[in-house]
Amino acid sequence: MILIHSNAAAEAAWADGLQQSLYNTHDAIIAELEANKELVDTNELDTVNVTVIGHHNGRPVTTRGPFTEGTEYIGGYYLVDVASHARAVEIAGMFAEVKYSPIEVRRLMHTEEAS
Repeated sequence: MILIHSNAAAEAAWADGLQQSLYNTHDAIIAELEANKELVDTNELDTVNVTVIGHHNGRPVTTRGPFTEGTEYIGGYYLVDVASHARAVEIAGMFAEVKYSPIEVRRLMHTEEAS
């Protein structure tokens, strides 16, 4: 899974006219992944009507989210089925967001590990 973080710097860059470039980059990556049959799923994550569930005094409590204690949040994800961890890292490096915020590559725990 490739997790794309977002933050104020990334949002400011997109607001300054780079949003079409961002969309073009994602379109190209999606086309490549689909052509290689590597794309399982992708989506942006909404930042409106987010609820964070916590625990306090033995009971679940809810707060507005996605902002907990930090300034970054997960803005979207790509679930890919690739031959290796190196390929997933290669894909993550293609995203325009990498200039402004971190991108994580994680293996799903209960799947066969790629080399």
